[in-house]
Amino acid sequence: MSETNSETQDTKETPKFKLEKQKVSIGIAAVAAVLLLGGAITAFWAIAQKRPLPEIPVGAELIPEDALMTLSLTTDAGQWQRMREFGTPESQQLLNNYLVQLRDRYLTANGFQYEQDIQPWVGSEVTLGFLPPFPVNASGEDNEIVPSPAAFSGRQSLLMVLPIANPNRAKQILESAQPPQGGRWVPRTYKNIEIKETQGVSDENRFSVTVIDGRYLAIAKDSETINRAIDTFLGEPSIVDAPGAIAAWQKIETSRPFGRFYVNVPVAAAVASLNSDRAVPEEIAQQQQNQGFATSITLQPEGISFDTVAWLKPDSERKYAVENNGKTMTTRLPADTLMMMSGGNLQRVWQDYSQGVATNPLAPINPDWLKTAIQNTTTLDLEKDLLPWMQGEFSLAMMPPPENNPSFFPVGVVLMVQASDRRAGEATLAKLDQVMSEQYNFKVEPVQIGEQPVVKWTAQNGSVSVNHGWLDGNVAFISVLAPVAERIIPKPQTPLAMSQQFQSVVPLELTPNNGHFFMDMERTLNTNTPAWLQLPPQQQIAINAMRAIGVTAAIENQRTSRYQVFVAMKKAGSPQPLPGATLPSAQPTTPSPAPVAPATPEVETPSNPE
Repeated sequence: MSETNSETQDTKETPKFKLEKQKVSIGIAAVAAVLLLGGAITAFWAIAQKRPLPEIPVGAELIPEDALMTLSLTTDAGQWQRMREFGTPESQQLLNNYLVQLRDRYLTANGFQYEQDIQPWVGSEVTLGFLPPFPVNASGEDNEIVPSPAAFSGRQSLLMVLPIANPNRAKQILESAQPPQGGRWVPRTYKNIEIKETQGVSDENRFSVTVIDGRYLAIAKDSETINRAIDTFLGEPSIVDAPGAIAAWQKIETSRPFGRFYVNVPVAAAVASLNSDRAVPEEIAQQQQNQGFATSITLQPEGISFDTVAWLKPDSERKYAVENNGKTMTTRLPADTLMMMSGGNLQRVWQDYSQGVATNPLAPINPDWLKTAIQNTTTLDLEKDLLPWMQGEFSLAMMPPPENNPSFFPVGVVLMVQASDRRAGEATLAKLDQVMSEQYNFKVEPVQIGEQPVVKWTAQNGSVSVNHGWLDGNVAFISVLAPVAERIIPKPQTPLAMSQQFQSVVPLELTPNNGHFFMDMERTLNTNTPAWLQLPPQQQIAINAMRAIGVTAAIENQRTSRYQVFVAMKKAGSPQPLPGATLPSAQPTTPSPAPVAPATPEVETPSNPE
């Protein structure tokens, strides 16, 4: 729904980085899953005078600027309890399994229990930084790039930052920590900061740990990542220094967030290009016009809210068109609409999408393929015959048919576009009528729906019918699948915009706005869902936990767009406690000495401050 203007970027040769592509693709899939389910958005601390800024996620001053993304999550047990109450019994179990896997991999395997060893001293949220699997120069400048710690392995590298809210308790626990079974602690010093690392264990159980400035415990799976965290804290550029980042976090600041999420778009596009044949990763990063997006996630009584800011590079050729013309389409659809998407200018949306494909390796549709398909099917040129008169507000909606539906199809789909040139639109539709009649032998005839004249196409066997016409002078529509034209003619007495569900699900604070997205999950994806909408089992479980989704988009200025999302959730009630963890068996009779934590101020502060 964002609308931009830019020049098409040329695609390049296939990427030369083919490092463990399967592992990278799994990482990208995880990113997508986190975004879908509400995953968490970063809260930073500014370096300036070492004072925390409330709108910046904890630990940001340790995360290098070229991080792929950061994820911050609350440590508030009450919020996690509320999150686990959402959904269905199946989705609760899915989340429980995921939490147990994380706990056992990062804590239990190393001899820790969260409630005893972490919770007494950790701050209000923890931050994860994901570094790319190869050096990325997103600026295009010839300055030297510090190699990413994963550059030699082909894997993304994880940096975990835990703020220390209770220094004395943290010191006691860390000093008593034992290495993994069969391993030993090996100390080393980097730039006068002591680091403890495990040796004599499998790669899966290796990690490095250090306390920085008495305020942060940093953990990583490799030495290079810890070194980079220290370098960043001591002055190398961090994600706080990314163009536009601080301003974005200020816009979405909220009290008591469940999570915060930040994506470095040029770096993310470069990593995604490892699984694409479109261009070399370095060129993808440099050509990318988008700079980043940041999201704040909060838990509401009936679901999960996301507040997102997306922004362009400060020197990008692309600029947003500040129009925000999403006004009337939700009043033209009936209250029982299953799904809809609206926007302010269909031509501009298409231009934005097609021009960004060169630097978006994950784009789902190839614009050239779609243009060719339309040309071969209808003889119409998408960008010459259709889009030039489609510069107004539009909507694409799916809705149930009228009662006693004679059609084979369980739903109907309607596209409505406010024409900027009705005469050109009429000429195009007349040409389309001729093609359907002469080339496909459809019966093309004028009919009446109420007092409204429309054109109806009917297949020879009667299995398919299509209606198109004009509403209120300059709004063209075309309906396919089940016959639903009579659902919008005349304008519904109870429109979608006035329905209780729409108003309770779709965020309406952004005014004016550039359009909405709405989906009634319970009715759209039910047991009668068409085969083309079926999802894999685990994704289906997650989707079944949701009641509805609402999105509102707005363009704030030429370089910033805003999205507010609400996911209305089902409620499964109080979840069962997580199964207890079984710590590794006792260490050898002469265990290696535990690491001695660096001295910390003798100040007792309460854990989990609000």
